[in-house]
Amino acid sequence: MKSYYDQKEDILDIELQKKDYWKSIELPNGIIIDIAKDGSIISIEILKASKIFLGDNKRVIEMAKSAA
Repeated sequence: MKSYYDQKEDILDIELQKKDYWKSIELPNGIIIDIAKDGSIISIEILKASKIFLGDNKRVIEMAKSAA
């Protein structure tokens, strides 16, 4: 599992596994879920991540920055 935070675009991407991509599902709250051909979730992308992760939850973004 890998995570990446794009500070300029304010996007947090969490890659769960490497599989062949099939399609994406975009939820109304700015979360995009990438699905593999076998139906499993391969990644989660969070748009406007700093708005979603406020206060103590903002540590998620800080941890992603340090891992990148």
